[in-house]
Amino acid sequence: MDSPHLPSGLKRLILISLTLSAGLYPAIAVAQDVPQPETGQPSLSTEATPDEIEFSAEKVEYDSVGDIVTAVGDVILNRDGYRLRADTVMWNRKSGQVTAQGNIRSTGPKGETAYGDSIALTDSLKDGMIENLLLVLEDGSRLAAQKGKRTDGVIDLDYAAYTPCAVEDADGCPKRPSWQVKAVRVNYDPVKKRVKFKGARIELFGLPVIPLPFLSSPIGKKADTGFLVPSLRYSRNNGAEVEVPYYWRLSPNRDLRISATAFSKVAPLLQAE
Repeated sequence: MDSPHLPSGLKRLILISLTLSAGLYPAIAVAQDVPQPETGQPSLSTEATPDEIEFSAEKVEYDSVGDIVTAVGDVILNRDGYRLRADTVMWNRKSGQVTAQGNIRSTGPKGETAYGDSIALTDSLKDGMIENLLLVLEDGSRLAAQKGKRTDGVIDLDYAAYTPCAVEDADGCPKRPSWQVKAVRVNYDPVKKRVKFKGARIELFGLPVIPLPFLSSPIGKKADTGFLVPSLRYSRNNGAEVEVPYYWRLSPNRDLRISATAFSKVAPLLQAE
């Protein structure tokens, strides 16, 4: 069954109640235009229960044979703090799988936003797989990976790169970050606000500098144990200098900072504060 296109500027808001027991089909409710008391302008409003997916789209199709709902055109889905936006979304009611294509943007309740080419989720919008992933964390840092998986809100990435640096210049054009951490496996827990790396190495201007088989870094503005931003300098006496500091948060009023510096002309230096 195909629904007609809605007038320009007006989207259809549909609530699809998930199946609560075997043999029951979900109800489909279409919100009506309700005049506002103050202005008399139409508005679309409705409330979803925790067992419902709330979404808007320009066009909705239903395949009764395959039991598949397809939403097309600026599709937005919401459920329990998880939000998905894409050009096309297909929901297979038999398997419970939700797949999306085109301009994908998936946001979690902690503020992390994932962009990708394609995504497959469960109908809770919480767990799933995403290809060619860019994950923007709440503090603005970024994780890029070939593919990623989200399970119970925790995100696991394969062959990923992490950087807290901006990847755009002042004109909005993409640029290579000055430093980044590349790893075979990356785990991000938005509740603990921590990123864990396996098989990692730090790269400065695209050149591998320090191998770090196991690395963990906090996310956010709160001080915590981890590596600080490396620095790269050059002097006439020492030559090229690369400093990598590590910060230990021992207690609220005690900390320790250790820096390892490598030089091209003299012996390396280790210092502590």
